[in-house]
Amino acid sequence: MKLAWLALAAGLLLAACAKPPVAAKPPLYTIGMADTPEQITFLLPGALTTTRIFGPANDWTTPSHRIVEYRLPGMRGEPLSPPLDLARSARWIADYANRYPDARINLVGYSTGAAIAIESAGLIERGERVKVIAISSPTPFPGAAVAVVRGGIGVAGSALATGSLAAKTVWDEYFITLYLGSGWRNSPEKRAMADRLRKAFEGQITPPGEGRGRSQSASLLLWTLSPEAKASKARITFFHGENDPIFPLSGVRRLGQRLNAPLCVLPEDGHMPLLSRADLIDRVARILQGTNTTPCG
Repeated sequence: MKLAWLALAAGLLLAACAKPPVAAKPPLYTIGMADTPEQITFLLPGALTTTRIFGPANDWTTPSHRIVEYRLPGMRGEPLSPPLDLARSARWIADYANRYPDARINLVGYSTGAAIAIESAGLIERGERVKVIAISSPTPFPGAAVAVVRGGIGVAGSALATGSLAAKTVWDEYFITLYLGSGWRNSPEKRAMADRLRKAFEGQITPPGEGRGRSQSASLLLWTLSPEAKASKARITFFHGENDPIFPLSGVRRLGQRLNAPLCVLPEDGHMPLLSRADLIDRVARILQGTNTTPCG
């Protein structure tokens, strides 16, 4: 109960800090060209990430398959203001999709992007033509607000583990927790893996400074499922790490039940299975193409 009250306070405080809305243009960018697409896939990254997190999916373009990249505020040249507005982003994506009423629509969302995908699906006409892949998905309020509290505790733990208050040092260490999941320091094998990860990702980790974290996440803190999302006929599949330190598996399990969507649990994974599980994007591709009838198999 105490954690829920802290989450409510954090959500209201950060939402209140958000700047007033200003004019914005849809941050949607076509990768390659498909003049008359039979299929459109939207790649929706999470906070502090870009579509690079989806790896091979960026190269799925064919003459009939269009890939559309969504960019969060502050990423790849996008301005920090206006900050993310989930409802507005969902409408942008739905408006784009609705211009192609005969195309199959795929929404592949990671973390914050998964929430955008779920909300977008409810606004796309003929929802039965829509497939949603929600990876490391947030959960409706108080899910993301609780995540702020959990994240703060995790960052504090990283500061204690490194003996440093330097932002880069602490964030580089917390990245390991996001990648490997909760409790990794208790495993000799994962501690050895952490050493390898530090070397592999040296200089590649984007910290939440310069207002990026707030701009990309504040709208998520008070997110609740819209009536359109609840009524959507889109086919949704969740993929979630068993040890996700941000959004616990139990909450995503409940969300999947609310949306009548299968949940594929990824054993031992944390919040970043697109990096930690090399076969994941291939599994996603098979679901989207209809060649995998048992997505969690």
